Amino acid sequence: MVQCHSCSLLYRNPRPTVSDLRGSYTDKWTSLEWEERVGDRRTQQFRRFFDSFADPPGRLLDIGCGYGFFLKMAEERGWEAVGVDLDPKGIAYAKGRLEVNAILGDLRDVHLPHSSFDLVTLWNVVECVPDPLELLRQLRPLLRDGGTIFIRTQNETWHRMSFRLTTLFSRLGWRSVFDKQPFATFIFHMISFSPTTLRLLIDNAGFVPLSIENSKPTQGDPYLGLGSGGELLLTLIKLIVHGLAQSAYLASRGRFVIGPSLDAWGRQGKIHETV
Repeated sequence: MVQCHSCSLLYRNPRPTVSDLRGSYTDKWTSLEWEERVGDRRTQQFRRFFDSFADPPGRLLDIGCGYGFFLKMAEERGWEAVGVDLDPKGIAYAKGRLEVNAILGDLRDVHLPHSSFDLVTLWNVVECVPDPLELLRQLRPLLRDGGTIFIRTQNETWHRMSFRLTTLFSRLGWRSVFDKQPFATFIFHMISFSPTTLRLLIDNAGFVPLSIENSKPTQGDPYLGLGSGGELLLTLIKLIVHGLAQSAYLASRGRFVIGPSLDAWGRQGKIHETV
């Protein structure tokens, strides 16, 4: 991981290409059991998301829709939802099992009509693509005037701090503990956004930044397979961490956003570039 001296973005060097991403879906990370567990743990988070809308539903585009669990709930809430993903197994499950409108391919390969969506969502996607700025610029013409974009991503501020603490504890003799679960405390994907660089991304893509807040934690243990007792303990830890992060956020009037993940909103409000 290296950091840009100009904008402070933290990213992996070299970054893989889109072709690399197409070949990166292995059985280990896309097994049906694993994906269904992740989808089940995110149900409460998706429900809170849709509960936040007071206006009638419209057209929704979900980038990186995976196995389609978010799309399914969107349809159940009355949205006309479309999803796009590179994973053929995920798309097959979404279309065959959940019967949602999921399209296989890169966004550049999928010809969606301009000004046809009210909301675009990216759940833990921008940190995993080679060029998130170009991706968001491709999405902007797809939104109607006044439409919104939602991004959830890991918070570099938190994960950098967690990485340093993990390194320190490993040197103090706890290395074997973290070797068993190396990603239990921090996650670095292709790119790691802080609140500052995430706002810069949204603005440079041509959206009006609206808000960046601490994301409420996913219920239980989506990834590690800790068992029922471990899930309860992890849920408690997550709630404590989120409570402390929210206290810092409120006390600083939104200046300190230090939770493990970020929720960001932007609005389609700037003049379209000539296409």
